[in-house]
Amino acid sequence: MKERASHKEKTGRAFRAYLDLVDAADWIRRELAGPLDYFGLTMNEFRLLHMLYNQGPMSVSDAAERRACKIQNMHTLVERMEGAGWVGRQVVWRAPAEIRESRMPKVRRGKPRRGPKVRVVSLTREGRKLIATVLPRQAKMVKAMMRALDLREQDTLGRLCRKLREGDIVKFFQEIRMQDADEDLRV
Repeated sequence: MKERASHKEKTGRAFRAYLDLVDAADWIRRELAGPLDYFGLTMNEFRLLHMLYNQGPMSVSDAAERRACKIQNMHTLVERMEGAGWVGRQVVWRAPAEIRESRMPKVRRGKPRRGPKVRVVSLTREGRKLIATVLPRQAKMVKAMMRALDLREQDTLGRLCRKLREGDIVKFFQEIRMQDADEDLRV
């Protein structure tokens, strides 16, 4: 009967899995960047085009949140893509917050109200044409690369990646607070 893995063995196994995951992600990103480069796109530009193509126009801050990047980086990306003619920005007024009239100053009661101004980014005609050309080709490349895994393995990979992103806060803090017996890890 096999003994339980030691804390050091568990740490080593987790670290090797992490390195395998990072190496695989880097490899697939490099492999899929080539076809995008042919169209003059970076991966981030492609991801924004794809998001706008599927979800429609959105504020720059919403786009940054969905891509998990800083709003300044998203503004820079949008400016570059606007210069290429793929996206356009316009300022729109959001709907005002619901407030009972009795809570408003008497001077403003009964007058039209506006919500905050936001910059909305959307695809231009050229951007829609580009993503409609690039997306099927990129999807074909992804499908060809993922053929290394059967359908069940692809589903499992997706489920495992989502599980990693969601995390388990209880297990995380239990592990972080645990005293390591041996700090000299050779993984």
